[in-house]
Amino acid sequence: MNNTDYARLGKSEHTRKWVEKMIQTAWEEAQRLQRATRYAEQFAIYRDDPVGFGEDILHEYYTEDVKKVMLSVRDNMVTIARSATEVGKSHGAARIAVWFYRVFPDAKVYLTAAPPIENLKKILWGEIMGVVDKHAALFLDDKISKDTIQRNPESFITCIAVPTTGTPEQREAKYSGKHAPHILFIVDEGDAVPDDVFKGIEGCLSGGLMPRLLIMFNPRAQQGLVYTKELNHQANVIKLSALSHPNVVTGKPVIPGAVSQSSVIRRVNEWTRPMMENEIEVPGLVFDVPDFLVGRTAEAFDGSYYQPLQPGKRIIKVEDEGKAFYYMVLGEYPPQGESQLISKDWIDAARSRYDLYVARNGLTPPAEIRPVSGLDVSELGGDWNVYCLRYGGFVPPVIAWQGMDIDWTTEEALKMSKKYNVDINMVDGMGVGSSVAPAMARRGRKDDVRAVSVKVSERPLPFIKTELGEFSSIRDQLWWAVREWLKNDNDAMLPPDKMLLEELMVCSYEQRLDGRIKVSDKNRMKGVLKRSPDRADALCLTFYPVRRAKVITVTYRNR
Repeated sequence: MNNTDYARLGKSEHTRKWVEKMIQTAWEEAQRLQRATRYAEQFAIYRDDPVGFGEDILHEYYTEDVKKVMLSVRDNMVTIARSATEVGKSHGAARIAVWFYRVFPDAKVYLTAAPPIENLKKILWGEIMGVVDKHAALFLDDKISKDTIQRNPESFITCIAVPTTGTPEQREAKYSGKHAPHILFIVDEGDAVPDDVFKGIEGCLSGGLMPRLLIMFNPRAQQGLVYTKELNHQANVIKLSALSHPNVVTGKPVIPGAVSQSSVIRRVNEWTRPMMENEIEVPGLVFDVPDFLVGRTAEAFDGSYYQPLQPGKRIIKVEDEGKAFYYMVLGEYPPQGESQLISKDWIDAARSRYDLYVARNGLTPPAEIRPVSGLDVSELGGDWNVYCLRYGGFVPPVIAWQGMDIDWTTEEALKMSKKYNVDINMVDGMGVGSSVAPAMARRGRKDDVRAVSVKVSERPLPFIKTELGEFSSIRDQLWWAVREWLKNDNDAMLPPDKMLLEELMVCSYEQRLDGRIKVSDKNRMKGVLKRSPDRADALCLTFYPVRRAKVITVTYRNR
C-alpha cells in the first residue's frame, strides 16, 4: 500500500506509520513464536533428561551428587538437597531451573531463599544470570528484568523475597495461589525459611501435570519443618558431601570455585583429632580418613603446614567447633545443632537405658523411690491431658486422655496420684488448668495428696541458674532442667513414646540480647509438630523444684 492508496482512502501519514508498525510487530511476534516452537521441539527430547540438557545444551560437567538432585527433581514432587558447603548445590539448582523453564513451554519457576534478600539475589539468581550471560541465544526472545525471565505472562522464572515483616498469614499468602501445568519452587537456605512460606507453597503443589519443590540447605540442626519432612518421609533426600566431590577426591580443580581438597584437609585437622589407643568408639563421633586424603597435607591459616594425614579413625571435636565438620564437610546433621536444646544422642542413650532396665525388671519402677508427677492440662479440644510419672531417672509410659472437663481431669489425676503413691503432683497452672491443683489438694487432703500449681509463664526462680546465663521464664528453666538431666544423668531413662521423643527433639533455644535464655515457644513447636507438645511439657513439670534449691550446672563453653 503506497502513499497514493492512503490518500485515496483518506488516511494520514500518522495512520500509515501506525499500520506499518503493527505489521512489523506482528511479523516479529510470528518469528518469535516460530523460534519458540522450534526451541520447544528441540528441547522436548530433554524433558526426562535434565542432566543431558545441562551437558549437551549448556556444555557443563556435574558431580554425581548434583546429578542425583537433578534426577530427583524430575522424578519426585519434593526433593531435599542436604548439602556440605561449596559443593555446587546453588549452581546445580540454577541449571534445574533453566532446564525446567526451557523444556516445558508452560513452565513457571519460583525462586526464594531465607532472608536477607542478598541470599537470593547474589547466589541463586546470580547463578541463573550466569547461565543467561553464557547462553544468551537460549533467551533471545525472553524479557529479562532484575528479578524475572519471562517468555510470556504464563511462563517465567522469577524471584520471591521472603517478607521480614508482616503476619504469618501474609507470608503464607505471598506464596499461595500459584498454579501451572508445570510449576517448580526452589528454596535455598530452606532450614531458615519460615514455616508459613512452605505452607503457602504446599498449597500450590496439589494440581498440575508436574508440580515440584526443591529445598536446599546446610544441615546445621535436627529441628524445624524441613527436618520433620525428612523424619516423616515427605521428600526424597539427597546428601551432597564434600568427600565425594571430584575436587576433593582428585586434589585437582576439576570444577573451579568449588570446594578444594586443601580446605577439607584443613577442616579435618582443625575439627577432628586422632583416635587414641583403647579409646571407646562412640557411634556418630568417629570419622574414617578416606584413602584419597591419606598422606595429604595443606597450609594452615598461619602459613604453616599440617602433618600429613594418617590412615585410621579420628574423633570429631563436637565439644569445640567440630559440629561444623558435620554440615560443612559431611553434609550431615551434627549430633546436636547449634541451637538445639536436646541432642538426639542423649535421647538415644536414655532410650537404651530404659530398654535395658525393662529387660531386667519389667515395667516395675524402682521400689525405693516415690514418683513425682507432671500433669499438663488440655487447653483445646485437640490437645491431650497428660500425666507423666518420674521415679528419679525412670520415666514409665505416660498416661493421656482427651477432654476439657476440669472436674473429670481432677478426679482422674487424684486416682492416679493414689494408685502410684505419688510424692507430689506438679500441675500446669496456666489457663483452664489453674483450678486443678487446688482442687486436687482439697479433695485429697485425707489421703495426703500434695499438688502444686506451676505457672510456667511467670518470672524465673532466682535459684535456678546456668553458667550460660539467666532464663526468661519458669518454662525455660524446666526445659533446661530436662536438657541437663538427659545430658548428664546416667540413670535417665525414656520410654518408647514416639510423640514424646519428637517433642523433646524439636525444641531449640536462643540467648537474647539481654543475655537471657529463651527456649522455643509453644506456638512454634505446635507449628512444627502439628500438635501441642503435651507429653514433653508434662515431663518438664516433674522438674519443678519445690522442696529445695536446685542449681543446674553446665559444661557449655560460650564461644
